[in-house]
Amino acid sequence: MLIETPENIELVIKKGLIKVVAPLLLDVASSVRNAAAGSLRNLSAVGMEACEGLLEQDVMTPLVCYFHEHTETFTPDPSSKSKDEDLDTFIQCINLLWNLCESSDLAIKYLGQSRILDILPRYLDLTTFGNDIVTAVLQCLIVVVEDNPPAMEKIKSNSEGQLQVLLSLESDEPSILLVKTLSAGVIINTCGGNISSLPGNVISQIISILAKTLSVDHRQACNQLSSNVPLPASDGKVAAPKGKAAQVLENHIKSVSQILDAQQSSVEIVANICSCEDADDSLDGEESSDSEEMGDDEPPCNGESSILAEDKLPTEVLEALITLDIFDKIWTKTQLPAENVAMILKEYEGSSLIYKKLQNLQTRSLLCVNNMLASLPLDNLGGVNGVYKIWVEAGKLVFKQNSDAILLESATAVMRASLDKIKLRENGSTNGTVLFSDLAVSDLEMMFTGIRECNVPEIRSNLIRMIGLLALLLVNSLNETTANVICTITDFILDQAHKENEVWVLAEALDTIIDLYSEDETDVLAAKLNLVDKLSALAPIMKNKARQQKKLPKEFRVLVSTVISNLPRFIKYKKGRISKL
Repeated sequence: MLIETPENIELVIKKGLIKVVAPLLLDVASSVRNAAAGSLRNLSAVGMEACEGLLEQDVMTPLVCYFHEHTETFTPDPSSKSKDEDLDTFIQCINLLWNLCESSDLAIKYLGQSRILDILPRYLDLTTFGNDIVTAVLQCLIVVVEDNPPAMEKIKSNSEGQLQVLLSLESDEPSILLVKTLSAGVIINTCGGNISSLPGNVISQIISILAKTLSVDHRQACNQLSSNVPLPASDGKVAAPKGKAAQVLENHIKSVSQILDAQQSSVEIVANICSCEDADDSLDGEESSDSEEMGDDEPPCNGESSILAEDKLPTEVLEALITLDIFDKIWTKTQLPAENVAMILKEYEGSSLIYKKLQNLQTRSLLCVNNMLASLPLDNLGGVNGVYKIWVEAGKLVFKQNSDAILLESATAVMRASLDKIKLRENGSTNGTVLFSDLAVSDLEMMFTGIRECNVPEIRSNLIRMIGLLALLLVNSLNETTANVICTITDFILDQAHKENEVWVLAEALDTIIDLYSEDETDVLAAKLNLVDKLSALAPIMKNKARQQKKLPKEFRVLVSTVISNLPRFIKYKKGRISKL
């Protein structure tokens, strides 16, 4: 109860309560083991810092001992008074292990040194242990097997047959859909995330399961649940149902929860399948020399690959995703139920977790859409017009709702990816009409305000790149209005660059300007804006910030290094072209 109040968590850790509670996982009394497991699991669910506290106070030693002593041969005994308690303790300990492994490589190391991965496969027997146990084990395995070759090999050799049995279950009940979806996730992770290494029939089976899971109308399910949730009386109090009615409502909530969990897992699996990360590490080296020579008529190269992301998906996977309309199914998951439905679910204590799951599903679906935009051919996304509609809908989430930072980051990523996709096809033209040609300066002010007021670097970066892409799409339809929009966007990005504290966001802004003005049609605009001098003033600022902020994630280091290399060459290139006007 104490850790339900956030300020108590630090005190619980500081006072060493974990060292007192953790050994109780091995107590002779099942009720004490159960209480200890529940409290430690609840603490691990708070976040990474709580998990670090658990590990520092050696929760793994008694946790590993619990699995070794109590689960190697355990089978539920219907006549045992503590049967339900023992099953719940196992689930709590599995969830504790899952949370710790998700937060720390140290927990993964402890796990690898134990016999736990030899024990867990026996708990994949649905007939013996039931849905809740099998689901918990699968959720844990997805995490511990990912990017962990020894675990991959062990689970593959010990559990391949059981996982295939679970994958082939016939029922479409929410609990079984969840088990089938999680089984698919474990199978993919046991082959290093490379789904194309699986047999063709298994690939088809997995994508079909994902399609069936995603076909469930989550909004309708939530609408039906909200009709059964008790509403507050005039005094604000809620009369919770009792007896059989309480059990019916609890089962209904659990069923909807399983649907949302299954759909989130499906979305995450598709996102990983469509993740086209460039394996080329060659850029992660020393900064290129600023003095590299280039011809005056040679535009700078941003190191873009000639292979499109949509050409990287294996044919059989791409065909399955397209045939089963996976993109459309996932796009529907970016939409929440009606506001009144969401509020009913949020305000009733028993269904408040459903509301959180809806938010998580929306965010993960947007991130998946971002990956799919890069990986699927444009024609299978509804063409330029279809992708433009996605850009508009994502924009509504960004600019018209009081959204949290996580949702904003994923929605702005979709906006950016949408424009990237349109840019690749006919410079945004479709049927002779340029989508953004009637964009006025006044339309941009809302976006500019969003960037100015944004405190999250990742969101600022996405929005800056997005408005730069907008400008780039207008380059091939230059007239007085579009030229004015391009100049306004350019001035705004340059102004923001001077105010930017994060070197990698500054690099993103400068890279956006380089991309925009690499087009020869922009020479007159560049001269009008005095672009060369303005970029020359930003070059030393960029270098200075790069020296100050060296500890960056790899993808940011690559971006910063590339821009530092390209900027002086671009300035020289553009200066030469402007001089010929």
